[in-house]
Amino acid sequence: MPQGHDDTGTWEVILHGTINHAAPVRHSARLDGWNEIVGETFRGCVVDAERPQFDGRLATHNFGTIGVVRIKAQPSRVRRWQSETPPKRSGSVFLHLQVGGTGINIQSGRQTTISPGCAALCDPDRGYGVDFVTPYELFVLELPLASIAQAYPDFDLDRAAGQAIDPSRSRLLISFMRTAWGQLASLAADADWRDCIDRVGLDLALHAIGQSLEPCEAGVHAELRRLVLDHVRDHLFDPELRTSSIAQALHVSPRSVQMVFERLSTTASAFILEQRLNHAAERLRTERGSVSITQVAYDCGFSDSAYFSRCFSKSRRVSPRDFRAGRRDVAL
Repeated sequence: MPQGHDDTGTWEVILHGTINHAAPVRHSARLDGWNEIVGETFRGCVVDAERPQFDGRLATHNFGTIGVVRIKAQPSRVRRWQSETPPKRSGSVFLHLQVGGTGINIQSGRQTTISPGCAALCDPDRGYGVDFVTPYELFVLELPLASIAQAYPDFDLDRAAGQAIDPSRSRLLISFMRTAWGQLASLAADADWRDCIDRVGLDLALHAIGQSLEPCEAGVHAELRRLVLDHVRDHLFDPELRTSSIAQALHVSPRSVQMVFERLSTTASAFILEQRLNHAAERLRTERGSVSITQVAYDCGFSDSAYFSRCFSKSRRVSPRDFRAGRRDVAL
């Protein structure tokens, strides 16, 4: 947070239950309890501090595409994946946004000091550490790797991990996240507004990352990824779009196409499906009853409306009909 700004009120409001349904806070007064909380949120994470007495608070919220963890705690040493390895690739990128205090992010041979208003990228699937030298508060944003790769095909998480973000952009993103967090109660009651916040938050994060990347020469893989993602974007609504058709169009082997998506921790079919569902959700949200659900399904590349409904319901946890009506919180 900016120096001199006290954000305690927001946390006190949360702790007293005003928005408990939106982002319940977990609190511990001991280090062993704090390790349990952090370990459940970030598997493979271990926290060390000078004393067994420890004051830490953690809350999580999912805006849709963006997962957010907000943490406020004492000076400590955090390490992840030191004694175990991740079970599988998450397909995510972490963005640490430092609201208050000072920390040193350590990953990929980089040591990046993040003070209030600063931010750093992190690969959640490789070992990393953060040394918080003062009491601190931060947001941890979990962003889909595929979304970053779509916006910036040359993005290489191996190179970017541990890299600092342009402070002028990170400060704006922190301000946005704090404002959105303070409005969780109203967002919970307004699905359209929540979707808007998610889209704007993701766009701000993507631009902050893209404008902060160190220049590098585009390798063969980066160029192929650019071609593959461009082809998917241009032919997304073609029902015949699949690994084999992409490979044929680009004159490469199907295995080469598969490897592009493997590096994004997904598959061609899963990536295409998610992109189609995103377009369908936007049409259902904006066009309401002016077009049938069946027509939306066909327009977005689905040849079977029943299959579309099943996929949409599984992905969004709400049926297309309820989603279109604004009932986004109807659990299936």
